[in-house]
Amino acid sequence: MNERLTTQRSIDPELIRKIRDGDVSAFEQLFNSYQKRVYNLIYRMVGNDQDAADLTQEVFVRIYSARHRLQSEEAFGAYIRTISTNLCRDHFRRVKRRVKADSLDEPISVDGGEIEREVADWSTNPERTLEKKDLQAAVQGALDTLSDEHRAVVVLHHIEGMDLKDIAQELGIPEGTVKSRLARARDELKRKLGHYVA
Repeated sequence: MNERLTTQRSIDPELIRKIRDGDVSAFEQLFNSYQKRVYNLIYRMVGNDQDAADLTQEVFVRIYSARHRLQSEEAFGAYIRTISTNLCRDHFRRVKRRVKADSLDEPISVDGGEIEREVADWSTNPERTLEKKDLQAAVQGALDTLSDEHRAVVVLHHIEGMDLKDIAQELGIPEGTVKSRLARARDELKRKLGHYVA
């Protein structure tokens, strides 16, 4: 299931109450429901397996630390996406180097096991599957060459499905800046991926 974090989704009020009271098993249930989606969003933004795993862990540390503020009526997907995006922005400020993406086929090692990346099963035809994997790798590679600011708007708009106004609010920038960054990012991606989409 490749569900976006932008999906409006309320959390069971009883689960929220238990998390607020410090119930670790209730928090583990929340973690298991959102871990893959958070990792996938962050990975697409930072393009590095280890950084994405570290930032995903930090997202849940922050949620647990602020558990007393959780509300059952809020759209939890938007709340967790905001935390994830803010942590990525902080990461971009700290790290100004380009990191080559890891293979999308390999599972991610974390404490207590592995997490499988959400990669669609494109076809049962091996040749077509290989072509799609090449395209996925090319797209992730092209995303990795974008500046942090341009990559963020592409991921939030085209992968998370957010509209420009919401992206502007999420990133704390004018909507016109979002449009400009998105247009430049699209132009650059078109140049880099032209032979795939020609």
